[in-house]
Amino acid sequence: MNEATRRKILGVWFIIGVGMLLGQIILGGITRLTGSGLSITEWKAILGFLPPMNEQEWQLAFIKYQQFGQFKLVNTTMTLSQFKSIYFWEWFHRLWARLIALAAIIPLVYFIIKKIALKEDIIKILIAILLGGVAGAVGWIMVQSGLKQDAVLVNPINLMSHIVVATIIVAYVLRVGLEYLYPKQILPFDNNKRKLFSILIILVFIQIALGALVAGSKAALVCTSFPLMNGNYFPTLFGNHETDIQLILQFIHRNVAYFIFFYVLFIFVRTKKVDAQFQFHRTRYLLLAMVLIQVTLGVLTLLYSQGKVPVTLGVLHQFGAFLLLIFSIEGHYFIKYRSAKNER
Repeated sequence: MNEATRRKILGVWFIIGVGMLLGQIILGGITRLTGSGLSITEWKAILGFLPPMNEQEWQLAFIKYQQFGQFKLVNTTMTLSQFKSIYFWEWFHRLWARLIALAAIIPLVYFIIKKIALKEDIIKILIAILLGGVAGAVGWIMVQSGLKQDAVLVNPINLMSHIVVATIIVAYVLRVGLEYLYPKQILPFDNNKRKLFSILIILVFIQIALGALVAGSKAALVCTSFPLMNGNYFPTLFGNHETDIQLILQFIHRNVAYFIFFYVLFIFVRTKKVDAQFQFHRTRYLLLAMVLIQVTLGVLTLLYSQGKVPVTLGVLHQFGAFLLLIFSIEGHYFIKYRSAKNER
């Protein structure tokens, strides 16, 4: 097997991994917005992939759920049938995480045997697997923070930590995948314009973390007007500690979104004449389109969050943030490195 084929196989595998990770992010959003995250009250690494198999096991799982604050304080009228519905999303979320692990480990063993993965490749793959393990551990810590007598939600900081680790994994797996599919070459490039994408990646990363805090603290629900916040640009604080924090978080999240929107427009114009292959300029347009879609999704999610964030809009908004991150990373990569295929 020649080097180009070997790298292509690994590159496609990593990009498939990105797709599976995005699937997990969608499932995580559904799980959070349907209030399903606390439905499974224990972690079973091996047998946990199996849901309750009979009525007795379902009753036992439901009784365990009833011991904690989310049931006692919010879902006191929940039936077993309703419990099965929220249980499904948390179970599927955890199952998909296990499938991602298998999709990493099983091919890795095969690639080692077939000498497709060399020493440096194995190290890169093991880093991804290790990060996945960290995400799982942080996820369980997050769930435990909500399994209390006086809690109905997970701790917002823990939710943010879980999403931040997921963001790091997506960025890492994508970046490595791009290196395999589009080999690095020493070519002239405009480093100042590349730095524009470095700043954008940081901004999007911060915005994803802020979004997690807004979601975890239910800050979107304290003000659902746009473009002003209850008639004012700066939110009017009420002297209530929790509500004021929610308003401030939403205010910061909104304004970082505004800044990213105009910053992407600035990058789009500034990089119009960059001497790079079509992959870069294709990414410029995808980035522009995505930031327009993401802002629209954010506004719609806000306006329709009357007492509860709409699941579809909320999930799409979270998913859009990760697509924005992906296009930012691709722009950062392609402005410097070009496809070997197109350099011939």
